[in-house]
Amino acid sequence: MAILLDTGILYAYYDRADAWHARSLEIVRAERGQLIVPAPVLPEVDYLLERRLGAEARLTLYDGLSRGHYFIADLPRERYSRVAELNRLFSELSLGFVDAAVVAIGESLGLLRIATTDRRDFEPMVPALSLELLP
Repeated sequence: MAILLDTGILYAYYDRADAWHARSLEIVRAERGQLIVPAPVLPEVDYLLERRLGAEARLTLYDGLSRGHYFIADLPRERYSRVAELNRLFSELSLGFVDAAVVAIGESLGLLRIATTDRRDFEPMVPALSLELLP
């Protein structure tokens, strides 16, 4: 089975000092299906890697992308309305584009397993959207 990797998990995978590093490493190594990175997550991870770890960390991510370690899932044009809808439905969360897009991409792929460090935004959506959060 495949899994969607949210920003925090993907970043923590590369940052050994991150509190979530061990858990992200475990998730990535244990997953037998595809590791799917929603395309909107990439600029966030890229920024965090550069800001906190430097250019070499970004290049390591790029290497993983070019070697096919991850499948990049774009947000189909027809799902942009779902991003807006999720932001309206969960307005109290102030989801923003990326978190709503992660869910919209998951829905379009029929995949609601999300590896995330962001419990504040994703946990309240679990009952309504039947999401499965890891770890």
